[in-house]
Amino acid sequence: MFVWFLGGLFVLLKGVRTDPWSVGLFDLDLLTILTAYLLFSFGHTSAGAFALGQGFLIDVFSGGLHGLFACLGLIVWGWICMGSRLFNLQEAKGQIIIVSSAVFLKNIIFLLVLSIFNHNIILSMNFLLVSAASIAGSGLITPIIFRLLNRLGALFAIEDGDSSGEKL
Repeated sequence: MFVWFLGGLFVLLKGVRTDPWSVGLFDLDLLTILTAYLLFSFGHTSAGAFALGQGFLIDVFSGGLHGLFACLGLIVWGWICMGSRLFNLQEAKGQIIIVSSAVFLKNIIFLLVLSIFNHNIILSMNFLLVSAASIAGSGLITPIIFRLLNRLGALFAIEDGDSSGEKL
């Protein structure tokens, strides 16, 4: 439940025109990282539902093509599922490779879809730099976020175990 809340909060904050963190260049793809974490922790169904739900949430708040982000979310989820068969999602190296390649694929498909519907799209150096920073940054921060979420999950599990013991 916490991951769903975190993802929704990220979508809402990312949609704000002014960058609240003033980091502009480092556009981390937290939804891809959270999708990978849910696949790692809770399985395919939870991760797929999260990716689809967050994609719908972005579609609701964006003025773009309806269903584009839901489709991108499912493509990312599918890529992460396939990548987890080739690389170990329990190791930091596997997490970095899977998330980086998923963000790369997401950016490429997003650009292709936009260029199909708008022939005035020009590939700029700024887009390439932001995409490269997003791919590298998202991949490198993934093991840290995985550890943080695992510790938070363990903390909540300990608190739930203690509170159930007090009721008896």
